[in-house]
Amino acid sequence: MRIKITLSADRPAIIDFNYQHQIQALIYGFLFTSNPDYSRWLHEQGFVYKKDKRFKFFVFSGILFHGPIKIIRSGHTNHGNNKTNQSPNNFSSSHGGFSFKASQSSHFTFSFQIASPVDLFIQHLVDGIFTEGQAVRLGRQTFNVCQVETLPDPLNYLNGLNDLNGLNNLTLRPLESPIFIKKPMPQGQQDVFLYPGDEGYEEFLRQNLMHKYETLYDKPFGGDSKRLKFTFYPIAGKSIKQFTVFSTGLDSSVRPINIKGTLQPFIVTGHKELIKIGLKCGFGQNNSMGCGYVEVIQTVQTV
Repeated sequence: MRIKITLSADRPAIIDFNYQHQIQALIYGFLFTSNPDYSRWLHEQGFVYKKDKRFKFFVFSGILFHGPIKIIRSGHTNHGNNKTNQSPNNFSSSHGGFSFKASQSSHFTFSFQIASPVDLFIQHLVDGIFTEGQAVRLGRQTFNVCQVETLPDPLNYLNGLNDLNGLNNLTLRPLESPIFIKKPMPQGQQDVFLYPGDEGYEEFLRQNLMHKYETLYDKPFGGDSKRLKFTFYPIAGKSIKQFTVFSTGLDSSVRPINIKGTLQPFIVTGHKELIKIGLKCGFGQNNSMGCGYVEVIQTVQTV
């Protein structure tokens, strides 16, 4: 299921460039309000795959601004495009943020979306939103929840098809939520980020979806994952998005995690069930940190 949350401001504000960990904290806060035990379990453990990998099974988009913004960076500002639904895909910094004007008579709104295949997660999320009340904190700022919407399943008109059928040439676009793939390296060696075109990139995507499928449904995937094909294509402007999130350990220690991934749209063909996993859980790694949320931008054909 997909949920869209719209927040509003009645005074000027600045949203940090690295806002993803703030949205993550907001989500866990909603869950905690509804059920503290579930929130702690998901944050500290989650769904375990073969003892060495854990999934949270939720993913969220980047922020979509519904009005003009200014870019505040290193002591100066850049004017954002005045078009509505502007997205901050060309800026990344540990200082500054996205500034906008608002007042009691002229509210400013922005939104983000959340997806999960876990009904209990959605239930606690929605219960927490309505229990916590209208005012919420995002980082240093306080905003009002002005709308919560349930979004239609991007593939809901395919639900009646046989699970053995596939999807052909489905075009997807990351919604300000980069697809993140990091190659495992021996301890002490620098992280290697992979991008479309790098050796092994598609295989990492396929294996990641299979592991999520096996963990979610507690059974092996019965099809041939090699049928799943990805074709990424270039976009105008900057195609890489990077940001920093902060992970809190069980000992309360905080460590920064650098995220760097692609915003390139892509065409996927193959098993419907694996593609559904990507739509519901996110494509690639670190979905619960704001990576891999995509939207459908082209009609599908069955094969």
